[in-house]
Amino acid sequence: MTNDSGVWIRRASTAAGLAYTAIAEYELARRLGAAPAIAAMLPISIDCYVVAALKWFRALDVFLSLALMGAAQVCAHALDAGVVTVSLDLVAVVSLLVPIALWRTHALARQTPRDAEDAVPSPTVPSVPDEKGLRTASTPGTDEVTLDRLDEQDADGTPELPPGTQQDAADADDGPPPEPPLMTSAQVAERYGIAMSTVRTWVDVGRLTVHTKDARNRSLFHPDALPEQEAVRS
Repeated sequence: MTNDSGVWIRRASTAAGLAYTAIAEYELARRLGAAPAIAAMLPISIDCYVVAALKWFRALDVFLSLALMGAAQVCAHALDAGVVTVSLDLVAVVSLLVPIALWRTHALARQTPRDAEDAVPSPTVPSVPDEKGLRTASTPGTDEVTLDRLDEQDADGTPELPPGTQQDAADADDGPPPEPPLMTSAQVAERYGIAMSTVRTWVDVGRLTVHTKDARNRSLFHPDALPEQEAVRS
């Protein structure tokens, strides 16, 4: 059976049951002296309670709503069959059906949304590493922060570097200075105040030495290998 079939079966069963019992409840109220418009309130109040109890399916309210409906049915059919007559006890029982149904219907309507909201778990925020590699995790509504690498910090609050990092940094300071960037033909021409064609000519005659070629086969010159202005022009 599909879910749609189950839904329609439940709806049809509820509609048929409410329609059948509503007639007897209405006639019961009329036999007890209620006007037509007032008599209709008895089946409406009981049926609303039954629908609410079945919708939110609280065991106590399902039992109580069906018990109220059953009590009204017994009183109506017993009165119609002449088993009982209109009396103070009968009027008292029927008169209490509506207040009880009203109380429990509103109690269900007020409690169920709050319970459903409380049942939803709070979303959790995954931990995200920050710029220093410290992983933080927080939950909405709290200011709690967890540092996974807090124990790796020094006394002054500086995170401890991986083994060998500090020594490597010290060794780098003692090493040779970085190589200067290579110069293009245009930069060499600007340095000497000459045209680029002159740079090519000086390369051909040996005044300038090409250090290497780039991917586009352009000549690149090392700054330290370039002669002084006076030497190159002599």
